[in-house]
Amino acid sequence: MNNQSTILSITKDKSPEFYQHYPQLFQAYFTEVDKNTLSQLSEAGYAYYHATLALDAVIDEKDLSQLPATLAFQEQSIKILTSIYGLNSTFWDLWKKRKTEYFEAIQLEKSLYITKSVSFSSYEDLADKKSAFGKVAIDALWCLSSKKDKAVYDALLSSHKYFSVGFQLYDDVKDFREDFQKGQFNWALYELYQEINFEDFGNDIQIINKMLYIRGVGQRLLQKSIDNFQKALELVNTLTTKGEWTNTILEMKQTITQYLDITQGYIKTLEVKITLKNQAKPTAIFFDYSAIPEEVIRKGLAFIQSDFEQNYVELKHIMYLSSLEGFENTEQVHVSDIFQRAMLNDCLLSVAQRYGIDIANFLNKECHYLIAGRNKDEIGAWSYFPTVKEIAADIDDLGQVMQLFYLSQNESWIEEYCTKAIEIACKDRQNSNGGIETWIIPKKFQTGIQKKQEFFNVSKWGKGPDVEVVANFIYALSLHNKHKYQDIIEKALEYINQQQSEEGFWESRWYYGNMYGAYVCLRLLKHFEDKHRKAIQKALKYISNFQNKDGGFPLSNGKQSDPLSTAFSVLTLSLFYNGQNSQVKSAKEYLVNHQQADGSWTAIDFIKPKINEPYKSKIVSTGFVLKALSQI
Repeated sequence: MNNQSTILSITKDKSPEFYQHYPQLFQAYFTEVDKNTLSQLSEAGYAYYHATLALDAVIDEKDLSQLPATLAFQEQSIKILTSIYGLNSTFWDLWKKRKTEYFEAIQLEKSLYITKSVSFSSYEDLADKKSAFGKVAIDALWCLSSKKDKAVYDALLSSHKYFSVGFQLYDDVKDFREDFQKGQFNWALYELYQEINFEDFGNDIQIINKMLYIRGVGQRLLQKSIDNFQKALELVNTLTTKGEWTNTILEMKQTITQYLDITQGYIKTLEVKITLKNQAKPTAIFFDYSAIPEEVIRKGLAFIQSDFEQNYVELKHIMYLSSLEGFENTEQVHVSDIFQRAMLNDCLLSVAQRYGIDIANFLNKECHYLIAGRNKDEIGAWSYFPTVKEIAADIDDLGQVMQLFYLSQNESWIEEYCTKAIEIACKDRQNSNGGIETWIIPKKFQTGIQKKQEFFNVSKWGKGPDVEVVANFIYALSLHNKHKYQDIIEKALEYINQQQSEEGFWESRWYYGNMYGAYVCLRLLKHFEDKHRKAIQKALKYISNFQNKDGGFPLSNGKQSDPLSTAFSVLTLSLFYNGQNSQVKSAKEYLVNHQQADGSWTAIDFIKPKINEPYKSKIVSTGFVLKALSQI
């Protein structure tokens, strides 16, 4: 094992990968240096970088256990550098200068406080000196090239300073919470403190972190970071040679540009949510549930009613889809509740049926709301975000709407509004394995927008089939007309059986955890129980073994129980067992005991449209819990 491998094996390195070969970033400007020497310099630099990390832990956290590592890394680095430069090279004068700069940075950082006046030039000086050992990479190569081109050397050092300032600003925004909790100086903290008094918010880091973006400080500093990377880029662009350093600056600039875009998107979604709340007016009258004897059910329905009367603001999925990602729409913030509303109304219908409440008029109005939300094209189905032209209609939305039409005794609307989409999905999008692709796009004679949707499906979303989506759609087909679609259904059932894991679950593409997938798959298989007993038993065993000691079920194995996963598990088990089943009883007890004071149940990560951007909703959790409780 080489020394660099040893470093990686004993440290938890979350730094950019280019730190491992920093001198190579500047190789194009010093071509006299051979590859073997360059590799040694990279190893020495990486070792000393980890020495500084260990030293930071000694100084900042008083962690003396890091002292041996500091000394070991320093010794390793010095040995390599000595083997290259000997003892009398002018390199060591520059080495001494960089060490002095680094320790000046430590002293300067300790002297800074967010409550005192600090100039930005002092901050720039701090960022430059903190990166002193990064400049050693440039020094080292320049000395080996016999100091031939001072202009190139100076331009690279200046470029490196802008790079370091940009990187430090980005780091301060990212590490805002951590630095606040550790009491470390951070420019983002400093600038925000000039605008708000942290004590006015009880020094609550959750609130203060939101204020960083609400007041625009985070966005301003990210833009300043991007500007510094641009200055670094302009300097190296004056040189005739282009190399890895140029690419590294460009990549960092792009990374932070995307981070800023996501940040701005977050603020825009908050603004839209606030606007929707302020504009919300009741569109209809909620149904009367006052006769329900169980208080837990009434409280849950009251919570749902409160959001209904605000036009389901909490239920809505509000998402930012940027032009940076290739989306070309009038707006970048999109709002939808078609899928969620169809799903929620299914839950409310279950509760109403359990307690003998007539909600036909209420559901008719809800169905008309869904009909009004259809795509205005020849397919006429439903897209998850209707205002995003790159997103096609899908069989998950279609299946959910079909189920509501059927269960609310409006089956004629399936024939009127869903037939075209069903035909395209079944004829053009069922694969040889029986699975049906998620997106409803004809294979032939595609329009321009359909071609673009097909491109996005292949490049961004994934085409499917997605087993939980197939199960939801096939369940709707089987309710509607299982004889007409018998061949389609049987092939899809084969696909669903093939997709079951050895442990017994189905892995969802669009939903968190395994309980939702198990619910929609077993709900379908229950309709064809005689032919699928083996798959059913395997899945039930998996679910039974998933229950926690508190009676609840978790999102993933070994995690804390949550109400949504528990509700899906209860709904699934209730298909095959009655309410006297011990697991169902203990799960019911968990649900009842975890109702919030406002009548809701906690929002849990549910739909996963994009990485790290989960959709979750207290209304969704509450709806499914009420549906589960109504089954037992």
